[in-house]
Amino acid sequence: MIYLFEDKLEDSLSKLFRYSLPDSVKDSIEYSDGNGNLVKRAEELLNQHETVVVILDTVPANKSIRDIYIALRRLSRQHDYRLIVWNILCAEYYFITAFGRDKNIEAFKSDQDYELISGILPYKESSLIETEEDQAFSKTFEKFCKLYLRKNGGHCIYPEDTFFIDDCRCSTVCEKMQLRDKSENYRGAYKLFWNLENDTEKLWSVHKELLKITNDAIERYNLAGYQSIKAYPTIVS
Repeated sequence: MIYLFEDKLEDSLSKLFRYSLPDSVKDSIEYSDGNGNLVKRAEELLNQHETVVVILDTVPANKSIRDIYIALRRLSRQHDYRLIVWNILCAEYYFITAFGRDKNIEAFKSDQDYELISGILPYKESSLIETEEDQAFSKTFEKFCKLYLRKNGGHCIYPEDTFFIDDCRCSTVCEKMQLRDKSENYRGAYKLFWNLENDTEKLWSVHKELLKITNDAIERYNLAGYQSIKAYPTIVS
């Protein structure tokens, strides 16, 4: 079984995610270097008789992502449902929810507007969006999460990236966390299990659970006047 992420292999959050995984699980993870490559790579893996779990960043108010999902759904049905989609929010969302209110470290300057992120709420009135440039940048929830890291991240996160690649060593009041612990805390925010290779029923159960979170967020954003998106259909009934 292959877990196919849309991110880049060498992104800081990708490295942090993988760091504390067993080698056997690391070997089952691939990255497509952008969601535009997901369908093609997933089909290649299916043609190699793999079972594929696609981890798709599914932010609300984004029609192009829904189109990718529908293409993956069609592909799954064409290949005897050996393709399963897990609709997550985005890597930055899980990092913020993992460390945004951790009082033992200074990953963030404050918990300003943390609720907007953790609740997947409409964000256009955020106090972090201060300029026209901020507004233009924050065109999606994922981009707002990136802005949150940029403007509210501690010095070890932005512009430096030492938090993601090393044990904590700086002379601050922070608890000195080991990289392994940071990796496990970050991955724990996903609330997913990565040892379900022989439990197809559970893999599909996770699909449905995540899809409900996605569709609930879409409904909130539709009601708030963001780009209107139809709810995502399940792949299996």
